[in-house]
Amino acid sequence: MTIYDISKQAGVSIATVSRVLNGSANVKPKTRKKVLDVIEQCGYTPNAFARGLGLNSMNTVGILCADCSDLYLAKAVYYIEKNLRGGGYHTVLGCTGYQLEDKKASLAMLLDQRVDAVIMVGSNFIEAQSGDNE
Repeated sequence: MTIYDISKQAGVSIATVSRVLNGSANVKPKTRKKVLDVIEQCGYTPNAFARGLGLNSMNTVGILCADCSDLYLAKAVYYIEKNLRGGGYHTVLGCTGYQLEDKKASLAMLLDQRVDAVIMVGSNFIEAQSGDNE
């Protein structure tokens, strides 16, 4: 079910459904109730990816570490993730290993998922050749 379906069933525009979902004050109480009733009846939940595209933020941060079995790195990842969650962010963890190509692949995967930021934990992401750090 999409907001298009909700708008059709509630007899309102897509923009009105969007305003209701985003908590806008520019919706009459009667209209808001009608839209919310349809949402409840249909069990609608917003698509997080679509919402992120519209808001240009997925509220997701990627965390890369070379080896999550390393106790120091594991503890650092734990505290980073805990604080991000407290700030309303979701996290995606990538354990890259130590090879440059694997690190690049993990970073590309996170960027493809449109994360808002990437945190690289540990000094294993600093390469000996300065050109490899780009």
